[in-house]
Amino acid sequence: MSDETAARSLPRALTFDYWDTLYDGSALPERAELRLAALHRMVNALGRLLTDRELLDAYEASGIEAHRWWKEEHRGYTTAERIQWMLRHLGIDRPDDCEHVAAACEAVDDALLRHPPAVLPGAADAIRTLSPRFPLAIVSDTGFASGRAQDVLLERDGLLPHFSARIYSMDIGHAKPRPEPFLAAVKELGVAPGEVMHIGDIERTDIRGALAAGLRAVRCDVIPRRRGPSEAELVIREFGELLEYLDIEG
Repeated sequence: MSDETAARSLPRALTFDYWDTLYDGSALPERAELRLAALHRMVNALGRLLTDRELLDAYEASGIEAHRWWKEEHRGYTTAERIQWMLRHLGIDRPDDCEHVAAACEAVDDALLRHPPAVLPGAADAIRTLSPRFPLAIVSDTGFASGRAQDVLLERDGLLPHFSARIYSMDIGHAKPRPEPFLAAVKELGVAPGEVMHIGDIERTDIRGALAAGLRAVRCDVIPRRRGPSEAELVIREFGELLEYLDIEG
């Protein structure tokens, strides 16, 4: 261990954001096409005939509302909650256990799994290198698809066994930057907040949220964007920089 690393002190555990930190979070038109088809089947089964334009408008409106839940309310929402909002927007009221809504939820996950995102360059190797040294956890704001689907992607890529815990916003009802997701991961890891370093790409949610919850923070700029200055103790542009900072040979 270098003198600089020893003086800085190593964390005892690490948490990682999921989208645009480990996996490419870009929206794919193929996923949207499958989801729209499933939603069209759902509304048809519920007795409403919509044009493609009407359905697309409702789908996009539900996305805008879901983004507001995440950004303004810091709310973790489920796939079913977004679909139910869309149905109410269309004047359709369905019980929570509606079989047609359940089928649409499954189709949303299936679209992600049929057109999976790419693991970001260096992410998988970094996780495999880090996991023997540190307990690892995921702290993820889920989107339209579920945490279950995200777990399937981790398993497919051989990464799931490396994580002691996965905290998904849809499961706990809160999204970053609220402290609950971070503290849930800290509890699962069995360490103090100040002994955990969170690695994520969004300054507002990952960096400020982690710091406010008492964790340390590293910003991941592996996907190059104009993000401005950071309150994180380190900004990385490739995962090798994280390994070097933690005094680990990749």
